[in-house]
Amino acid sequence: MNRTGKKSIGNGFLAVIVVLIFTCGIATMLVSGYTMNPNSKKPEDTTSTNTATDPVADSTSGLPSNVIQPNAFEEESNLPEDMKLISVLNDDIYKGSLILVNYEHESRIDGENLVNIYEKASDSYTVKNDDMLINSVVLNSINSFLDDFQQAQGLTNIFISSSYRSKADQVEIYNESVENTGEKSTAYYVSVPGFSEHQTGYCFDTATVNSMGETLELDGEGIYKWLIDNCSDYGFILRYPDNKTNITGIGYETWHFRYVGLPQAWFIKDKGLCLEEYVAGMQSYTYENGGLLITKDKKKWVSYYVPKLEAFNTTEVPVPKNANYTISGDNIGGFIVTVEVTDDANSSLLKNATDKWSFDNSALVIEGFKDYVPGEDDRDSDSDAFGDDSSENRGGDNRTDDWTSDSFWDEDDESQFDYVDYYDDYDDNYEDYGDSSNVN
Repeated sequence: MNRTGKKSIGNGFLAVIVVLIFTCGIATMLVSGYTMNPNSKKPEDTTSTNTATDPVADSTSGLPSNVIQPNAFEEESNLPEDMKLISVLNDDIYKGSLILVNYEHESRIDGENLVNIYEKASDSYTVKNDDMLINSVVLNSINSFLDDFQQAQGLTNIFISSSYRSKADQVEIYNESVENTGEKSTAYYVSVPGFSEHQTGYCFDTATVNSMGETLELDGEGIYKWLIDNCSDYGFILRYPDNKTNITGIGYETWHFRYVGLPQAWFIKDKGLCLEEYVAGMQSYTYENGGLLITKDKKKWVSYYVPKLEAFNTTEVPVPKNANYTISGDNIGGFIVTVEVTDDANSSLLKNATDKWSFDNSALVIEGFKDYVPGEDDRDSDSDAFGDDSSENRGGDNRTDDWTSDSFWDEDDESQFDYVDYYDDYDDNYEDYGDSSNVN
């Protein structure tokens, strides 16, 4: 015992403790990957973050980087040297001059890049209202189109009766048509609100004005046939041709022109297509398959389809590095890219594209759809150009049948006109825009 009366710890016992501490320290350093050599370095950590495999490594995209991208063009190295990738927002499939809006596909935009036609119209035509709007890309083409009509035919009596219409405007037109002509006749010429092409701002309706200042339907005959024959040179198509009514779901309209741009307008006219057929057919002409070659007046374009990536907010789209191109959504599920190409032997697009158009349109045919040939006094109830569109004012001496006659259809047999079922759902799906169920 020491002087304080406490037991002292023997020197031998202390030595044992020191040895144990030293031994544990050595073991700890060895486990940690160090050696006693002060110049040694920590061995390479094989468990460190690998951006190619770590699910949380890619913080910029917000998505695991090891998720397999459903895109053949994930890396630019997979592309030819003259191509590159750009990221396009998936929501852009609802925008562009090739979007398809019809009874199946709703317009997701309510006008974009709109400009006032009245303020910028040329002197070759007149405009119904001073507040009529249209997409800015269409305006110059309208001016050129109708200027050349004036020069060719010596007339300035073309009248733009309707262009962009909001969804609310379409509600008013739809309900008025149902009230005046009934639901079934409305189905032939008036789109359900939200499903009208006018909402896109890419189309316009035409009429003529006589010497008395009266607005008359543009029938597409005689001197006015020039418009139908030549509209494709300005990027327009006759949207609802007479031989495609069982696909478009809209009766023959000689006055309704839709802008799709060049070279699409040329191609659609040359192949005798409607927009539904072109858009559906292009889904087979993907970039991987080579795309579609379009030629006109020694010029060449290649168009190809790129489906959007469903799991992502953007889609990687291959485009040329040194050529002009446009990208338009189709309003369904992807993008149509159009590239102007030259006879460059190194052009990968030109090497792989085909000029053979092949498409089976049978899946687009509306079963049970009955065509209706309008009489000379009929008016476009999808356009607000002609004022009263009451049933007593519809039809002329050369109309094929009366809407209400049994020879046209059996009012009690909806099965023979299944297409109308879509319009019958209007009251249920568009309650916010008025109820037409009590209108006869």
